This record gives sequence, C-alpha cells and structure tokens, in this order.
Amino acid sequence: MERLEYRAELKWDGNVGSFARVREFQLRTDTNTDGGNEGPLPAEYLLTAIGGCLTINWGRLIKKMRLNVEEMSIEVRGWRNLKEPQLQEITYRVRIVTDAPEKKILRIKELAEKYGTVFNTVGKEKIKGEVEIVRPK
Repeated sequence: MERLEYRAELKWDGNVGSFARVREFQLRTDTNTDGGNEGPLPAEYLLTAIGGCLTINWGRLIKKMRLNVEEMSIEVRGWRNLKEPQLQEITYRVRIVTDAPEKKILRIKELAEKYGTVFNTVGKEKIKGEVEIVRPK
C-alpha cells in the first residue's frame, strides 16, 4: 500500500514552549499566559492546519474547474471551556469573490472536505463550515 508520511521534531524550550522542525521549516510554540508569547498555541496551529488543508483543496479545485475567482479567504475559529481540555466547536467560513455558479462553489466545499487530510483526521462531525459568495462588481 502506498502511503504519505509526515514528520515533525520538537525540542522543549526549557519553559512551556517548543521549537519545531518540519522539513526545512522552523515553527515556534508558546503561550501568552505563562510563556513568553513567542509563538502560537498548539490549538491555534490546529486551526491553521485545518484552514491550510481546506485552502489547498479549494485552490486545487478552483484550478481544476477553471473558475474565475478574484479572491478567496478562509477563517477558522474554535473555542473551549476552561474545564475541558478540548475544542468544543470548530467552525470555518470561506469568503469567495467569483462569478462562478453557486452550485459549483458548493461542490468545491463538498470535495474540499471529502479529500482533506487534516479535515478528516479531526473529523467532519467536529467541523462546521459555511460559504459566502460575493459577486464581482
């Protein structure tokens, strides 16, 4: 069976954060409560990973369908209560400026979710998304 492998190496910073290496990229994890606020929290990286996963798939599908898109952005949000250490809800909103038919845009949403590695790892039952289609002037 063919497979794709991913790897991240993290080194503790001596306080509450870490330095991560992913391929040739370096990332910083920290907190603004008892750390030095020198990098995003792991939960923020998770939201970024979900958004990145969706953005890559949306981009691929826009290109494949040869749609005219002036701009597209995705905002991902999550929240947790202070008692349970897990995100209770994760939502995302796609804002797309295009003259493409709504049916095609909603198909992109469906396919981007269906084939998103990070999206499906977290679980589609945990993530709720919506699309705002803005027509060019």
